[in-house]
Amino acid sequence: MRLYKDCSNAVKVISLIFIICGIIFISLFIPATFIRVWNTGTYFGYAIGVLTIALGILMPVAVNHRKRAVRYIYRGGLIVYALLGIYAVTLSGFMLFSMNNAPEKDSQRTVIVLGCQVKKSGPSLMLTKRLEKAYAYLTQNPDAICIVSGGKGDDEHISEAQAMYDWLTEKGIDKGRITKEDRSTSTMENLRFTKEILEQKGRNTEVILVTDGFHQCRASLQARSLGYDTRNLSSDTPWFLLPSYWVREWFALSYEFVFG
Repeated sequence: MRLYKDCSNAVKVISLIFIICGIIFISLFIPATFIRVWNTGTYFGYAIGVLTIALGILMPVAVNHRKRAVRYIYRGGLIVYALLGIYAVTLSGFMLFSMNNAPEKDSQRTVIVLGCQVKKSGPSLMLTKRLEKAYAYLTQNPDAICIVSGGKGDDEHISEAQAMYDWLTEKGIDKGRITKEDRSTSTMENLRFTKEILEQKGRNTEVILVTDGFHQCRASLQARSLGYDTRNLSSDTPWFLLPSYWVREWFALSYEFVFG
C-alpha cells in the first residue's frame, strides 16, 4: 500500500484510466456472451480487458518497485501492449476503409453475396442483414445479376446459397437474376467457385462483395489474390455481435497476412 501512496498523481491517474478502459472493454463482450456467442474474438476480448485492468492495478506497484528487474519487466510489458494496440488500430483502419469501398453509380458489376450461418427457421440474423443489403441494391439496379455463395454446413439443413436464393426470390427478385454457388465451405472457396461460374457465363471479374463490414477487408484481399476487381457493400452487423467478430477478424487478418 505504501507504494501506492508514494507514486505520483500522474501515475495514479494513468492507472485509473487503464482500469476503467479495461472494464469498458470487457463490457462490450457481455451481450454476445448472453446469447452464447463464443468465438476467438469473445475469448480474446475478455483477455484484453483483463490484461488492461491488471496493467492498471500493477502500475503504481511496478513503477516504484525497489527491484529494477520488476520495473523493467513491467515497462517491457507496457511496450508490447502498446505495440499490439497500434497494430490492432492499424488493422481496424484497413477494415474501416474496406467497409466504405462502395461501388460506382450505374455499376455493371456482378453482385456476390457471401454466405453465413443458416438456421432451421431460415437465414441467421447476420445473413439476413447481408441479404437486405443485396436486395436493396438489386432493387435499385434492375439490370444487375447476383451470385449467392455458400455450401451446406454439418449443422445446416440446406445450403446457405439455397437459403439466400429462397429469401431473395420470396422478396420479389427475379429467379433469372440469381445464380447459386452451393459447394463452398470458406470465403476463399466462395470466391474461387464463384469465379468459375463467372467464367462459364462469360462475365468479367468486376464484382460487388456483399458481406459484413468487419469481413470486407479479408474478403477483398482474398478476392484480389484471385484476380477480382472488387467494390464492397457492407451489411450492418448487429451491435451486440460486432465487438466479438471485430476482434476475431484481427486474428483472421493476421493469419491471412502470414499464410495468405
